[in-house]
Amino acid sequence: MAKSKLQPVLLNTSQIQALRRIQEQERSSSPLGIAPTIHVIARQLMDKALREVSA
Repeated sequence: MAKSKLQPVLLNTSQIQALRRIQEQERSSSPLGIAPTIHVIARQLMDKALREVSA
C-alpha cells in the first residue's frame, strides 16, 4: 500500500470559521457561484505564509 504524503493539521474553531468566511467571499465573487474547498484555501494560505517567512 502506498504511503500518503499528506499529513493532517488540526485547526481551532475560529480558524475554521475564518476559512469559511474566505470561502463565502470567493463564492460571492464568482460569476458561477463556486468556491474552492476549505482544504484548498488552507493550503494556499499556508503556502503564502511559508513563502513570507522564508523570504
